Amino acid sequence: MADENAVIGGGDYLTDVPYARTFIHLLSPSVLRLVAALNGVPAPPGDDFDYCELGSGSGDTTTTFAAAYPRARFVGVDFNAEHVAFARGLARRGGVENVRFVERDFEDLGREELPDFDFIGAHGVLSWISAEKRAALVAFARAKLKPGGLLYVSYNALPGWAAIEPLRRFLMEQTGGTPGTTLDRARRGLELARRLSDAGAVFFKNHPTAKSMLDVMQKAGLPYVAHEYFQKSWGPMYFTDVARMMADSDLHYVGQIPLHLNFRELTMAPGLAELGASITDRIAFESSKDFASNEFFRSDVYIKGKAAPSEATTRDFFERTPFGTLAPREQIQRELRLPYAALKFEGPLYDALIPEIAGGAASSADLASRPSLAAFGARRIGDALKTLTLAGQVVPMTPASRPREVEGARRIPLAFNRLVIEQSLSRENPLVLASPVSGTGILLSILDVVCLRLWTEVPDAGRRDAWIRALVAESPLRLVVRDRRIDDAEQLVRAVSEEFERFRVHWPRKLEELGILG
Repeated sequence: MADENAVIGGGDYLTDVPYARTFIHLLSPSVLRLVAALNGVPAPPGDDFDYCELGSGSGDTTTTFAAAYPRARFVGVDFNAEHVAFARGLARRGGVENVRFVERDFEDLGREELPDFDFIGAHGVLSWISAEKRAALVAFARAKLKPGGLLYVSYNALPGWAAIEPLRRFLMEQTGGTPGTTLDRARRGLELARRLSDAGAVFFKNHPTAKSMLDVMQKAGLPYVAHEYFQKSWGPMYFTDVARMMADSDLHYVGQIPLHLNFRELTMAPGLAELGASITDRIAFESSKDFASNEFFRSDVYIKGKAAPSEATTRDFFERTPFGTLAPREQIQRELRLPYAALKFEGPLYDALIPEIAGGAASSADLASRPSLAAFGARRIGDALKTLTLAGQVVPMTPASRPREVEGARRIPLAFNRLVIEQSLSRENPLVLASPVSGTGILLSILDVVCLRLWTEVPDAGRRDAWIRALVAESPLRLVVRDRRIDDAEQLVRAVSEEFERFRVHWPRKLEELGILG
């Protein structure tokens, strides 16, 4: 669904409501490379590459990736001048020099002097812009993607949105004369729709999805409602239409995120599995899958030029690429429940593999040489790693990119990461640290950041209680610990102290492995 990255249009895109800053991990080059590898397609380079985000918003996503990939080059494109100015300031303050931000409309982007790209990402864009701007986006990808380069697009999908489109129409038409900003219209429209639903309107009775969407709108806030529903050119899309549009520009479907959706046996209810197996054409299967699951939102990856899938390509990727975890061993899950299946990581192979991989990144070939895993062989270990990636328990790593220690860095080498943890601790500021080892951003809670600051700033245990009390007094924290909201000062001090004891046992070593701590 639309987010900050969608503020990019021209006169048909609202600009009076800045969207909340956010970080989109799906756009990570490491994630896109993994989608390609899982589908047997050669991935672009994993270190020295060119990357472009279309609709980069306030720049949090692009700048985080640029900090995580110091040898790569990044470009962010956005129509909104305020967002571009903020993004440039964020990169400057974070000492990130391998990124630049361009203030352009898609239809005017051809005049900008840009390199060819290995990756182009456009999250929450296609469904919120006009057909002319969509065509300009695709034309840009066709012209600027290198052969074998990857394009990521996400959009509101049909048939899922079919039941909600009338709700959007209602919001637009009932608020057309509302004075004020788009936020005022969103507030008025949400109020009217809620009153209809509460009064028992038959539409909401017959379309429970639309009724549940009202709850989503209420929780997400008015800026989300404005950007999601009040765009002039808003429109959900069928996968087959998108795939056809891409194929006409030599952009061919590779796969989808979440990762498990790339495997047929995990995507349909058991009663539909036989029907799905009978559909051999990939595009036709994806369309059938959307109807089987009533798909609302798709995140798809396309490749420039045709590439024949190969199991050998997948196997080679997992044998050569180091994989590791983003969390300590104690937090690794042994089961993932999907809508139509469950992935369980049990038995002697996983019992031996998980401790090894949690202790440091390694490829299946490296792991097969270790005494605890030698009996299983590189291929079985690679298959196990592949399954763990579907559950998000392990991710590709690039240990060679570990940053050097910087004098005066307080054990946090990257200036960008120091900027993140020193900023105002609020939900309005994305608390995401760049990991040059995993090639993505590590999302932290406010409590996580407080613990990290306590670890790096107060090595003397005897001074920690006073530091916590001073922080709580100067910057009142809004914490939620184990689903419990904490406001009282003494309870805040106690919660931080208790969480820090867990943090210091499990997290410093993992953050060092990820290149976040020196």
